[in-house]
Amino acid sequence: MEYLSQAALDLLVENRLNDSKQFYEEHKQEIERLVREPMFEIIEEVVPVLQKLDPEIILAPKRQISRIRRDTRFTNDKSLYRANVWCWLGRDKREYDYFPRFFFEVTPGYVWWGCGLYFADGAMFDSYREMILSRDPLFLAAKESLEGQKRFRLDTDDMFKRTKYPSEPQDIRVWLDRKSIYVSHTESDVSIAFGDKLVRALKRDFPKLKAYYRFLTAAYERKKTPETLRPWSPHRTAEDDEW
Repeated sequence: MEYLSQAALDLLVENRLNDSKQFYEEHKQEIERLVREPMFEIIEEVVPVLQKLDPEIILAPKRQISRIRRDTRFTNDKSLYRANVWCWLGRDKREYDYFPRFFFEVTPGYVWWGCGLYFADGAMFDSYREMILSRDPLFLAAKESLEGQKRFRLDTDDMFKRTKYPSEPQDIRVWLDRKSIYVSHTESDVSIAFGDKLVRALKRDFPKLKAYYRFLTAAYERKKTPETLRPWSPHRTAEDDEW
């Protein structure tokens, strides 16, 4: 197994600074070997761990990794290439839109990983907030699990400036007043991405988000077919059509 290295990050930065198709094509095989193939390996190592939480999480590395070339259609930044690379780990996007996913990203300045949704539709937010306001047991379990550790956190910068829930206590408003729905852990030392350190960290950390993932999964299910829900069980299987 070839792991990510400083050479991989340096190559991404160089490709970004040159920002030309010619440079990219000349170094495409090197980018494939140093960047994409090691990321595929990480996905293949980590997904079996996540499938113990949710058997419907797919293993399709080439679909789960970000592209090196940027989509510039909807942004003012028209640079062609990015210096970062990330992966999403979850159920098939074609069947489960706005479904919670695990993720990790490697950049020249930091590495981070977590679980949730960066973009969510209104129905998902409504279901999410309804479970919080009703103090649903799955929400309370997720809240307790996060408060009981220091590894993952809700991003307090990603909140509305003015609350819509002034009567709720602060520890509840931090969940309600969100622009996106995710928790994350960030490492400023990018060497965590080198060797097998990142694989070991992801295998160790992702299972800690089980209660949070259960909560978001329930929020998704309830916005779709609330009448078909059954209580969560650690023995749920794909055959049961619950996970």
